[in-house]
Amino acid sequence: MKYVIQTSNGTINPGLLMSVIKNISAISETEEINVVVFGPAVVSLLHHSQLKEQLRTVLNEKVNIFVCRNAMNMFELKDGDIPDYAKIVPAGVEKIAKLSKEGCAYIAL
Repeated sequence: MKYVIQTSNGTINPGLLMSVIKNISAISETEEINVVVFGPAVVSLLHHSQLKEQLRTVLNEKVNIFVCRNAMNMFELKDGDIPDYAKIVPAGVEKIAKLSKEGCAYIAL
């Protein structure tokens, strides 16, 4: 099973996000977990230093973190502001749509 987790809210709940990632990772059928961060959540991610480090610890071959370029532009963020493990995509909603079309189960946080 493949998953896409949307985080777009202005306030990311780090405990909830990490719990969802860990719980999905524990499912033996899990092939891929994609976290897409867009909108005000991009700024929230940057201000949560603990969350940035927690995300680094759960990264493996199954977990991908994507950050929306449109949101970065809206909040005047540079590539260097984004954690090095995150992949920048042109549009977060487009990435979610593509992943959903590819069969990912959609989870909104």
